[in-house]
Amino acid sequence: MKLHISKEGVFIPSFNKNRELPATDQITVRYRYPTLAIKNRCRSKPQAKGISGADGRIEKMEITIDKDELATLKEMLISISNCAYCEGDAEHKIISAQHLIDAPINFEPLLKEIVKEFDRILDEPSIDEKN
Repeated sequence: MKLHISKEGVFIPSFNKNRELPATDQITVRYRYPTLAIKNRCRSKPQAKGISGADGRIEKMEITIDKDELATLKEMLISISNCAYCEGDAEHKIISAQHLIDAPINFEPLLKEIVKEFDRILDEPSIDEKN
């Protein structure tokens, strides 16, 4: 069996009513499809923590899985188009993960939406089978 898999994808965020704009004005996010190595770097291993009582017996167990949002963003984001903000007379384009991280807090919902989409892709991979 041979699978034909794309290396890149495109995502149109809904941030700030972006999807209602004409296609030429929409913020567009290009991302790389994750490899197993990318998924491994973006997802911490589950960690178990036992809570013991005074007698030393384990009373309860907690399992946590950490997700590093910024690592996910940096690993998967290729570019952002049509995204900018003005400070005074200066216009600042947001075209990369680092630009988005360094942007004013007003862009946090955009960052969260992009990471949420990337998490969905990492957690629910689908294969476009063209056999």
